[in-house]
Amino acid sequence: MVDMKYFEKGGKFYKEDSDGEIYRISFSEELQLKNIKIAKENKKWAQMNFYAKVSIAVLLLIFLISILFIFYRLDTINFFTGVLYR
Repeated sequence: MVDMKYFEKGGKFYKEDSDGEIYRISFSEELQLKNIKIAKENKKWAQMNFYAKVSIAVLLLIFLISILFIFYRLDTINFFTGVLYR
């Protein structure tokens, strides 16, 4: 298998094989390289989006548990009945 290196020079894409020869790549290869680059970027943003959603879900869960705990503690000291009957 020949190792290919792709690079851009003067707005045009070239590839260099292991022998050191430089070739101009075709339009379809250029589109494939751009699509691969865009797909990698989309995957990165999808992962970041997933981690953001998970962190927001964890924060909401912590917030919900803390509110429920506060209501539980206020109920055990008869806070609500004291407010209702004043």
